[in-house]
Amino acid sequence: MTDVNATTNPIVVDQAAGDTNGSTTIKYEKEESEELWERMPGSSWSGPINLFARVQTADADTKGNFPVNLKPGQTYEVGIFAKGHGPVTTDPIRKSYIKVFCVWKEPENRQLITDEKNAVGGTWYWRQTHTKIPTDIITIGVSRIKPTIDSNGIPRLQSPDGAPTAPLVNTNNHEVEINPLLAGNHYFFVVVVTDAFGNWEVKQDEFTTFRRKLTVQFPTVHIYNDGDPGSYGEGEFWFRVYFGGQRNQNVIQDFHLPTQDIDDWGETDRPYPVGFAHVGSLAVVNPGQEKVWVSSWGVEHDGIFEPDERARSRDQALGLPAGRNVETVSNASVTLDCVTTSKDDFHYGVDVRYSVEYVP
Repeated sequence: MTDVNATTNPIVVDQAAGDTNGSTTIKYEKEESEELWERMPGSSWSGPINLFARVQTADADTKGNFPVNLKPGQTYEVGIFAKGHGPVTTDPIRKSYIKVFCVWKEPENRQLITDEKNAVGGTWYWRQTHTKIPTDIITIGVSRIKPTIDSNGIPRLQSPDGAPTAPLVNTNNHEVEINPLLAGNHYFFVVVVTDAFGNWEVKQDEFTTFRRKLTVQFPTVHIYNDGDPGSYGEGEFWFRVYFGGQRNQNVIQDFHLPTQDIDDWGETDRPYPVGFAHVGSLAVVNPGQEKVWVSSWGVEHDGIFEPDERARSRDQALGLPAGRNVETVSNASVTLDCVTTSKDDFHYGVDVRYSVEYVP
């Protein structure tokens, strides 16, 4: 496991109690070959850190903890990187990272945010936060659970969904998209910004993502090998739309094509129209229902003198992208390749067309 975190973030300093700085503990766990780098306040990245010297334990190369002390307005960054791919290389590979902030318990400037805008879809939330001076974002995110408020008045997200799609930077105009989110769900939003002096401000909001409408069609079956080289085959077919993948199928809708004569046109792909379609209503997407899968299986009946031949497809996930300007899908297509499961010749394919839209 590779992970680095801080026991307290942000560090909150109580000026009324006479404090001028505060501390947190950095905890890490990594592979022995991985490197831990840090960026101290006002400095560039340095590392790899000599963890035996810093932590002074026998297993310091794989796990440990050490303190960090900051003054309000200062930040500390620490990350775990692949060996030889630290943050100052041309091809950094970051495995885990955290940025620690330090703020005053009672900010001197309580009005950093001057303007806000937002937008929402089925799988994303976008928020613009404009501040009167350059600021950093301490926390930004959304959750289906109402955030808690700590003793300093800072909200804490519980089990957040999604994440910012781009790195957060120091600016006075933060534009952040968060995805993927669950369609049709009610969310709580939190942003906490801080300036270079340790002042901070919180904004909270609530919104509901758009519901999802899914359409999946099975227009055509292609017979590549009908299983009977000397005559027509007799095929029976099933088609399924479902959540959960192969091992935990939650069926949305099944379709059945009764036994009929099938021919492969000399194994050159004979198409047969099917015309089945799942036309879903506007729906809330629950956890585990983000992905939609399709599959097909069939039997070529050979009568009483030889065993039936069977074929089926692999489970195929439909491409349902998440994000602003990309989540709507119109008439996309995949083809299911249904190969024999009985060591025979029966082989067919299924055209699948699908669309998804999101509506308030």
